[in-house]
Amino acid sequence: MKATRQTSKVSANIKKQRLHINLQGVISSKEAERIYTDIRFCVSDLEPGFTVITDLSQGRIGHLSAISTYRKIMNFLQEKQAGQIIRITGQARIIYLQMLKLSDKVQNYEPIYVSTHEEAETLLDALVDKKSVA
Repeated sequence: MKATRQTSKVSANIKKQRLHINLQGVISSKEAERIYTDIRFCVSDLEPGFTVITDLSQGRIGHLSAISTYRKIMNFLQEKQAGQIIRITGQARIIYLQMLKLSDKVQNYEPIYVSTHEEAETLLDALVDKKSVA
């Protein structure tokens, strides 16, 4: 029986103005570049202030060479005026620590960490509702 390789995915929910990034498995430098390309395509359909949910719970940075690409992604999201950024960590302690360390080096990039996808969606929906009332 052949094992299936998990693949990271990037998608945009145009109606909610939300970018979804789902990292799966060990992320190589080549995979990180593919994710970056997918993010650029998806963000082109979103308005400034779009929100971001990154699910880290099933992935980890596997190669130091991917770190520069992660920094490019964070800088790109800032440049495109991303709003709130939520990261789902689940029980994935290693990638949580890796991403926390990377994010600390990027000014004005302050993600919120949650445990589940449902928690992330609920939090962002509440923030959107709060803004529409104000």
